Order: sequence, then C-alpha cells, then structure tokens
Amino acid sequence: MTQETEALLPETRRKAGHYEILGETYAKFEFFENGWNPYTRFLDVDKVDMILRRKVNNKKVYREVQVKYGKLFEVGPAWQRQLFDVTSWRFFKEDEFTVYRNDADFFIAYVLAADIGYQRDIFIFPVREFIEIIRCGIPSKGQRKVLISRLKDQENRWVLQREGSSFSVVDETTCLDVSKYRRHFGALLKDV
Repeated sequence: MTQETEALLPETRRKAGHYEILGETYAKFEFFENGWNPYTRFLDVDKVDMILRRKVNNKKVYREVQVKYGKLFEVGPAWQRQLFDVTSWRFFKEDEFTVYRNDADFFIAYVLAADIGYQRDIFIFPVREFIEIIRCGIPSKGQRKVLISRLKDQENRWVLQREGSSFSVVDETTCLDVSKYRRHFGALLKDV
C-alpha cells in the first residue's frame, strides 16, 4: 500500500481531525467558486462559521453561514436499499435555530461526503426553511433526527425521511423532497 492510498483510508481520515473543519473547507471552496469571498470566524459566535461577501450592482452583499457536515453512508437495511443508495443523519434540537428565524441573511450550508471523497453534495438552506425541515425530522429523545438520503438511481433526488420505521414508497407522508436545496447558491442572492 502506498502512502497516497493509505491517506484515503477511512481509519486515516478519522485520525485527521474534526469533520466539521473538513465541511467548512469544502464549503469555503464551493462559495469561492460561486462568486463569494468567504471569511471564516475564529470563534463560532452566534452560530456563524463563515461570512460571505460579494458585490452585486456595485453594492456589497453579506451573508452569514453556519456549516454542518454529514458523513454519507451506503444504506444498510434491505428495505432502504430498495429506495436509497446513500444516507446521512444528524440530530438537531427542534429550536436550535429558532432565534435566527427572521434573519434573511443567515443560511445553513450542509455538506455531505462519504469517506471516498466529496462529490459536490452541498445543500444551501435559508435558516427559516431549515427550521421547518428539522421539524419534519424523526422525533428522537427530545431532538429531531435529520436523515437525508439520495434516491436509488436518481443522482439529483434527495429526501428527508419523515418515518423512523420501514416504508416501501417515497411520497409526501414518508419523505420531504430537499433536492432543490442541493447546490442552491441562488438562494444567497434572493431579494438582492
């Protein structure tokens, strides 16, 4: 095994440090490639990991971003393999972002990546919409499990699973379609 091959092994990646830092690095590149100047904060004050700056019509536009990282896994149970190919989950307090509800300049960047590498799966959520998405998550011990999965054989279709137990059909009662948020950089310029 070469040093390059060893560097990509999951065990090696786990030793490398906190996954949130990896997510922030991916997000920083993505925002830069989409015309924003990203500035990271030394301290995560007010849930702001990054401030984005951009000129639009000679006017400076700023956005505040909280970056979340989710590791993508191949789905496990047989019933899930019939519907999905990869999935990621995190737990959020239902009121985690409520104080920012009316802040039109605050966004959640949710970066999803597997151990094999980042495949440009970044989701951009206006905070108000992310609050509603959390509430659609699966209740679990006073929190909500935000379980985002990609539909099998549909590379651009992503859903939030609403059901904690097995189901056989993806519809509005079992899942919430979140596909529109994948690479949704346009949301950052809405109302500008």
